[in-house]
Amino acid sequence: MKPASLCRCCDTLILCMLLIVLISAACGEAEEALPEIVSLETTMIIDSSSDLEHTFTAVDAVVDSHGKIFILDYIRMVILVFSDEGEFLYEFGGHGEGPGEFSSLYINFDLDDSGLVYAINNWNSINIFNNDGSYRCLIEPSVGRIFDIAAVDSSRIYINAFPGAVQLFNTSSIPAVLLLDANGDVIREVGHLETDLEDIGQKKMHFSCAIDTDEDNSIYYVSLADYNVAKYDSSGTFVWSVTGPYTCSAYSVQYETGSSLHPVVWDLDVDQDRVFVLLAQDGDHRGYRVDVFDAYNGEFTGSFYSQTPSDEKNMFIEIDGDDFYTLDFDYGIIHKYKMYPK
Repeated sequence: MKPASLCRCCDTLILCMLLIVLISAACGEAEEALPEIVSLETTMIIDSSSDLEHTFTAVDAVVDSHGKIFILDYIRMVILVFSDEGEFLYEFGGHGEGPGEFSSLYINFDLDDSGLVYAINNWNSINIFNNDGSYRCLIEPSVGRIFDIAAVDSSRIYINAFPGAVQLFNTSSIPAVLLLDANGDVIREVGHLETDLEDIGQKKMHFSCAIDTDEDNSIYYVSLADYNVAKYDSSGTFVWSVTGPYTCSAYSVQYETGSSLHPVVWDLDVDQDRVFVLLAQDGDHRGYRVDVFDAYNGEFTGSFYSQTPSDEKNMFIEIDGDDFYTLDFDYGIIHKYKMYPK
Protein backbone atom coordinates (compact mmCIF):
# COMPACT_ATOMS: atom_id res chain seq x y z
CA MET A 1 0.00 0.00 0.00
CA LYS A 2 -0.21 2.87 0.16
CA PRO A 3 -0.46 5.64 -0.20
CA ALA A 4 0.03 11.44 -0.59
CA SER A 5 -0.55 18.50 -2.51
CA LEU A 6 -1.70 21.69 -2.03
CA CYS A 7 -4.21 22.94 0.55
CA ARG A 8 -7.57 24.15 -0.73
CA CYS A 9 -11.12 24.23 0.58
CA CYS A 10 -12.75 21.51 2.64
CA ASP A 11 -15.32 20.27 0.13
CA THR A 12 -12.91 17.65 -1.20
CA LEU A 13 -10.81 15.38 0.95
CA ILE A 14 -7.64 15.42 -1.12
CA LEU A 15 -7.42 19.19 -1.33
CA CYS A 16 -8.15 19.60 2.35
CA MET A 17 -5.66 17.06 3.59
CA LEU A 18 -2.57 17.57 1.48
CA LEU A 19 -1.31 20.62 3.41
CA ILE A 20 0.23 19.06 6.52
CA VAL A 21 2.20 21.15 8.98
CA LEU A 22 5.33 20.08 10.76
CA ILE A 23 4.32 20.49 14.41
CA SER A 24 1.05 22.05 15.50
CA ALA A 25 -0.16 23.57 18.73
CA ALA A 26 -2.74 20.79 18.74
CA CYS A 27 0.05 18.27 19.29
CA GLY A 28 1.45 17.35 22.63
CA GLU A 29 4.89 15.89 23.17
CA ALA A 30 5.23 12.14 23.53
CA GLU A 31 4.96 11.15 27.19
CA GLU A 32 8.32 9.42 27.08
CA ALA A 33 11.18 8.97 24.64
CA LEU A 34 10.42 6.23 22.12
CA PRO A 35 13.07 3.69 21.12
CA GLU A 36 14.58 4.25 17.69
CA ILE A 37 14.88 0.79 16.21
CA VAL A 38 16.08 1.46 12.66
CA SER A 39 18.96 3.38 11.09
CA LEU A 40 18.86 4.35 7.41
CA GLU A 41 21.52 4.51 4.73
CA THR A 42 20.80 6.23 1.41
CA THR A 43 21.12 3.87 -1.55
CA MET A 44 19.36 5.80 -4.34
CA ILE A 45 17.36 8.91 -5.17
CA ILE A 46 15.02 9.66 -8.07
CA ASP A 47 14.99 13.41 -8.67
CA SER A 48 11.86 14.64 -10.45
CA SER A 49 13.80 17.55 -11.99
CA SER A 50 16.75 15.55 -13.32
CA ASP A 51 15.04 14.57 -16.59
CA LEU A 52 12.98 17.36 -18.11
CA GLU A 53 11.18 14.90 -20.39
CA HIS A 54 9.94 12.89 -17.43
CA THR A 55 9.34 15.35 -14.61
CA PHE A 56 6.74 14.43 -12.02
CA THR A 57 4.90 15.63 -8.94
CA ALA A 58 4.86 12.46 -6.87
CA VAL A 59 2.26 11.73 -4.21
CA ASP A 60 2.62 7.94 -3.94
CA ALA A 61 4.93 5.11 -5.02
CA VAL A 62 4.77 1.31 -5.01
CA VAL A 63 7.46 -1.28 -5.73
CA ASP A 64 6.60 -4.50 -7.58
CA SER A 65 8.08 -7.97 -7.07
CA HIS A 66 10.83 -7.25 -9.63
CA GLY A 67 11.93 -4.05 -7.92
CA LYS A 68 10.36 -1.68 -10.46
CA ILE A 69 9.23 1.57 -8.87
CA PHE A 70 5.79 2.91 -9.86
CA ILE A 71 5.33 6.61 -9.10
CA LEU A 72 1.96 8.38 -9.18
CA ASP A 73 2.01 11.92 -10.61
CA TYR A 74 -1.35 13.49 -9.80
CA ILE A 75 -0.64 16.70 -11.75
CA ARG A 76 0.07 15.10 -15.13
CA MET A 77 -2.25 12.22 -14.19
CA VAL A 78 0.27 9.57 -15.17
CA ILE A 79 2.07 6.69 -13.47
CA LEU A 80 5.79 6.61 -14.19
CA VAL A 81 7.86 3.44 -13.90
CA PHE A 82 11.56 3.32 -13.00
CA SER A 83 13.98 0.43 -12.64
CA ASP A 84 15.34 -0.59 -9.26
CA GLU A 85 18.40 1.52 -10.11
CA GLY A 86 16.31 4.64 -10.81
CA GLU A 87 16.31 4.50 -14.64
CA PHE A 88 13.12 5.71 -16.32
CA LEU A 89 11.33 2.87 -18.16
CA TYR A 90 7.86 4.00 -19.26
CA GLU A 91 4.72 5.83 -18.19
CA PHE A 92 0.99 5.36 -18.72
CA GLY A 93 -2.36 7.01 -18.02
CA GLY A 94 -2.84 10.67 -18.80
CA HIS A 95 -5.66 13.19 -18.61
CA GLY A 96 -8.77 12.44 -20.63
CA GLU A 97 -12.03 10.56 -20.81
CA GLY A 98 -10.91 7.56 -22.84
CA PRO A 99 -10.05 4.02 -21.70
CA GLY A 100 -7.11 4.10 -19.29
CA GLU A 101 -7.21 7.89 -18.94
CA PHE A 102 -8.09 9.94 -15.87
CA SER A 103 -10.49 12.82 -15.48
CA SER A 104 -9.10 13.12 -11.94
CA LEU A 105 -6.29 10.85 -10.77
CA TYR A 106 -6.42 10.40 -7.01
CA ILE A 107 -3.42 10.33 -4.66
CA ASN A 108 -3.38 6.64 -3.64
CA PHE A 109 -2.91 3.54 -5.80
CA ASP A 110 -1.68 -0.05 -5.48
CA LEU A 111 -0.25 -3.11 -7.23
CA ASP A 112 -1.59 -6.60 -6.57
CA ASP A 113 0.43 -9.79 -6.09
CA SER A 114 0.67 -10.36 -9.84
CA GLY A 115 1.72 -6.79 -10.63
CA LEU A 116 -1.60 -5.38 -11.88
CA VAL A 117 -1.95 -1.65 -11.20
CA TYR A 118 -5.07 -0.15 -9.56
CA ALA A 119 -5.52 3.64 -9.76
CA ILE A 120 -8.48 5.67 -8.50
CA ASN A 121 -10.19 7.80 -11.14
CA ASN A 122 -12.67 10.60 -10.54
CA TRP A 123 -12.99 9.70 -6.83
CA ASN A 124 -15.19 6.62 -7.24
CA SER A 125 -13.96 4.37 -10.05
CA ILE A 126 -10.81 2.28 -10.51
CA ASN A 127 -8.70 1.98 -13.66
CA ILE A 128 -6.83 -1.34 -13.80
CA PHE A 129 -3.67 -1.74 -15.88
CA ASN A 130 -1.30 -4.58 -16.68
CA ASN A 131 2.20 -4.28 -15.27
CA ASP A 132 3.52 -2.95 -18.59
CA GLY A 133 1.01 -0.08 -18.47
CA SER A 134 -1.43 -1.45 -21.01
CA TYR A 135 -5.04 -0.79 -20.08
CA ARG A 136 -7.08 -3.67 -18.71
CA CYS A 137 -10.50 -2.51 -17.48
CA LEU A 138 -12.53 -0.12 -15.34
CA ILE A 139 -14.64 -0.99 -12.31
CA GLU A 140 -17.15 1.34 -10.67
CA PRO A 141 -18.17 0.38 -7.13
CA SER A 142 -21.33 2.01 -5.74
CA VAL A 143 -19.60 4.38 -3.33
CA GLY A 144 -19.31 8.13 -2.96
CA ARG A 145 -15.54 8.49 -2.78
CA ILE A 146 -12.55 6.18 -2.45
CA PHE A 147 -9.66 7.29 -0.28
CA ASP A 148 -7.26 4.31 -0.38
CA ILE A 149 -6.95 0.98 -2.15
CA ALA A 150 -5.12 -2.30 -1.45
CA ALA A 151 -5.42 -5.16 -3.95
CA VAL A 152 -4.63 -8.84 -3.42
CA ASP A 153 -5.66 -9.83 -6.95
CA SER A 154 -8.26 -8.82 -9.53
CA SER A 155 -11.08 -10.50 -7.57
CA ARG A 156 -10.07 -9.25 -4.09
CA ILE A 157 -9.77 -5.48 -4.00
CA TYR A 158 -9.97 -3.62 -0.68
CA ILE A 159 -10.94 0.06 -0.55
CA ASN A 160 -11.52 2.64 2.12
CA ALA A 161 -14.55 4.55 0.85
CA PHE A 162 -17.45 6.59 2.13
CA PRO A 163 -20.95 7.42 0.83
CA GLY A 164 -21.93 10.45 -1.20
CA ALA A 165 -22.15 13.87 0.44
CA VAL A 166 -25.82 13.67 1.49
CA GLN A 167 -25.56 10.16 2.93
CA LEU A 168 -22.28 10.98 4.62
CA PHE A 169 -23.79 13.97 6.39
CA ASN A 170 -26.61 11.82 7.77
CA THR A 171 -24.53 8.88 9.01
CA SER A 172 -22.48 8.46 12.17
CA SER A 173 -20.89 5.09 11.32
CA ILE A 174 -19.50 3.51 8.17
CA PRO A 175 -17.38 0.42 7.38
CA ALA A 176 -13.66 1.09 7.56
CA VAL A 177 -12.90 -1.15 4.57
CA LEU A 178 -14.92 -2.69 1.74
CA LEU A 179 -13.87 -5.83 -0.14
CA LEU A 180 -14.74 -5.76 -3.85
CA ASP A 181 -14.88 -8.55 -6.39
CA ALA A 182 -13.69 -8.32 -10.00
CA ASN A 183 -16.90 -6.51 -11.00
CA GLY A 184 -16.56 -3.87 -8.29
CA ASP A 185 -19.40 -5.31 -6.19
CA VAL A 186 -19.05 -5.16 -2.40
CA ILE A 187 -18.75 -8.69 -0.99
CA ARG A 188 -17.66 -7.86 2.56
CA GLU A 189 -17.48 -5.01 5.05
CA VAL A 190 -14.49 -4.93 7.40
CA GLY A 191 -14.31 -2.89 10.60
CA HIS A 192 -16.28 0.26 11.40
CA LEU A 193 -15.55 3.93 11.98
CA GLU A 194 -17.73 6.16 14.11
CA THR A 195 -17.94 9.87 14.77
CA ASP A 196 -20.40 12.31 16.32
CA LEU A 197 -19.21 15.16 14.12
CA GLU A 198 -21.73 17.07 12.01
CA ASP A 199 -19.27 18.98 9.80
CA ILE A 200 -19.02 17.04 6.55
CA GLY A 201 -15.41 18.06 5.92
CA GLN A 202 -14.27 16.73 9.26
CA LYS A 203 -16.35 13.59 8.75
CA LYS A 204 -14.40 12.84 5.60
CA MET A 205 -11.16 12.83 7.54
CA HIS A 206 -12.56 10.81 10.44
CA PHE A 207 -13.93 8.22 8.01
CA SER A 208 -10.64 7.98 6.09
CA CYS A 209 -8.10 5.19 6.57
CA ALA A 210 -4.83 4.17 5.02
CA ILE A 211 -5.03 0.43 4.26
CA ASP A 212 -2.74 -2.43 3.26
CA THR A 213 -2.66 -6.25 3.12
CA ASP A 214 -0.05 -8.83 4.06
CA GLU A 215 1.07 -12.14 2.55
CA ASP A 216 -1.77 -13.98 4.33
CA ASN A 217 -4.31 -11.57 2.80
CA SER A 218 -5.11 -10.03 6.18
CA ILE A 219 -6.23 -6.42 5.94
CA TYR A 220 -4.85 -3.58 8.09
CA TYR A 221 -6.08 -0.04 8.43
CA VAL A 222 -5.06 3.05 10.37
CA SER A 223 -7.56 5.83 11.02
CA LEU A 224 -6.14 9.17 9.91
CA ALA A 225 -7.95 11.14 12.60
CA ASP A 226 -7.39 9.22 15.83
CA TYR A 227 -4.41 6.95 15.08
CA ASN A 228 -6.16 3.64 15.66
CA VAL A 229 -4.50 0.68 13.91
CA ALA A 230 -6.53 -2.50 13.32
CA LYS A 231 -6.02 -5.92 11.75
CA TYR A 232 -8.61 -8.33 10.34
CA ASP A 233 -7.81 -11.72 8.83
CA SER A 234 -8.66 -12.79 5.29
CA SER A 235 -12.14 -13.88 6.34
CA GLY A 236 -12.90 -10.47 7.84
CA THR A 237 -12.52 -11.63 11.45
CA PHE A 238 -11.15 -9.11 13.94
CA VAL A 239 -7.60 -9.88 15.13
CA TRP A 240 -6.36 -6.84 17.08
CA SER A 241 -6.66 -3.08 17.44
CA VAL A 242 -4.23 -0.65 19.06
CA THR A 243 -3.87 3.10 19.48
CA GLY A 244 -0.60 4.60 18.33
CA PRO A 245 1.86 6.11 20.83
CA TYR A 246 1.34 9.74 19.89
CA THR A 247 -0.55 12.50 21.67
CA CYS A 248 -1.30 14.63 18.60
CA SER A 249 -4.88 15.02 17.42
CA ALA A 250 -6.49 15.93 14.10
CA TYR A 251 -7.42 19.59 13.78
CA SER A 252 -8.90 22.12 11.40
CA VAL A 253 -7.60 25.56 10.37
CA GLN A 254 -10.01 28.16 9.00
CA TYR A 255 -9.05 30.33 6.02
CA GLU A 256 -10.94 32.97 4.06
CA THR A 257 -11.61 30.47 1.28
CA GLY A 258 -12.51 27.56 3.55
CA SER A 259 -10.88 25.28 6.08
CA SER A 260 -7.96 22.88 5.98
CA LEU A 261 -8.04 19.55 7.81
CA HIS A 262 -4.84 18.04 9.20
CA PRO A 263 -4.77 14.33 10.06
CA VAL A 264 -2.57 12.60 12.63
CA VAL A 265 -1.15 9.95 10.28
CA TRP A 266 -0.76 9.81 6.53
CA ASP A 267 0.26 6.34 5.38
CA LEU A 268 0.49 2.70 6.41
CA ASP A 269 2.55 -0.10 4.89
CA VAL A 270 2.79 -3.76 5.92
CA ASP A 271 5.86 -5.84 5.12
CA GLN A 272 6.53 -9.34 6.44
CA ASP A 273 5.83 -9.21 10.19
CA ARG A 274 5.94 -5.41 10.58
CA VAL A 275 3.36 -2.63 10.28
CA PHE A 276 4.76 0.82 9.49
CA VAL A 277 2.78 4.02 10.11
CA LEU A 278 3.90 7.42 8.77
CA LEU A 279 2.93 10.34 10.99
CA ALA A 280 1.59 13.53 9.41
CA GLN A 281 2.50 16.03 12.13
CA ASP A 282 5.88 15.07 13.54
CA GLY A 283 8.41 16.42 11.06
CA ASP A 284 11.75 17.72 12.32
CA HIS A 285 15.36 17.94 11.15
CA ARG A 286 15.47 14.15 10.77
CA GLY A 287 12.28 14.02 8.73
CA TYR A 288 8.96 12.52 9.70
CA ARG A 289 8.49 9.82 12.30
CA VAL A 290 7.57 6.27 11.33
CA ASP A 291 6.09 4.02 14.04
CA VAL A 292 6.51 0.25 13.82
CA PHE A 293 4.13 -2.41 15.16
CA ASP A 294 4.30 -6.19 15.35
CA ALA A 295 1.93 -7.52 12.69
CA TYR A 296 1.13 -10.61 14.74
CA ASN A 297 -0.19 -8.96 17.90
CA GLY A 298 -0.14 -5.19 17.30
CA GLU A 299 2.57 -4.52 19.87
CA PHE A 300 4.40 -1.23 19.37
CA THR A 301 8.09 -1.99 18.85
CA GLY A 302 9.65 1.43 18.26
CA SER A 303 10.11 4.28 15.80
CA PHE A 304 12.56 5.86 13.41
CA TYR A 305 12.78 9.06 11.38
CA SER A 306 12.55 9.20 7.60
CA GLN A 307 15.80 11.21 7.24
CA THR A 308 14.15 13.39 4.58
CA PRO A 309 13.72 16.78 6.27
CA SER A 310 10.88 18.69 4.70
CA ASP A 311 9.24 22.07 5.22
CA GLU A 312 5.93 20.51 4.22
CA LYS A 313 5.67 16.74 4.33
CA ASN A 314 6.77 13.26 3.42
CA MET A 315 3.85 11.98 1.36
CA PHE A 316 4.12 8.21 1.68
CA ILE A 317 6.17 5.26 2.81
CA GLU A 318 6.88 2.06 0.88
CA ILE A 319 8.74 -0.86 2.45
CA ASP A 320 10.19 -3.73 0.42
CA GLY A 321 12.16 -6.07 2.65
CA ASP A 322 14.99 -3.94 4.07
CA ASP A 323 14.42 -1.14 1.56
CA PHE A 324 12.55 1.97 2.69
CA TYR A 325 11.15 4.53 0.24
CA THR A 326 9.71 7.95 0.96
CA LEU A 327 9.35 11.39 -0.63
CA ASP A 328 10.79 14.82 0.01
CA PHE A 329 7.79 16.73 -1.31
CA ASP A 330 9.55 20.12 -1.25
CA TYR A 331 12.08 19.10 -3.87
CA GLY A 332 10.25 16.26 -5.59
CA ILE A 333 12.80 13.59 -4.72
CA ILE A 334 12.06 9.92 -4.09
CA HIS A 335 14.49 8.55 -1.49
CA LYS A 336 15.47 4.90 -1.18
CA TYR A 337 17.21 3.79 2.00
CA LYS A 338 18.54 0.53 3.37
CA MET A 339 17.14 -0.18 6.84
CA TYR A 340 19.45 -1.56 9.52
CA PRO A 341 18.16 -2.64 12.93
CA LYS A 342 19.66 -0.76 15.87
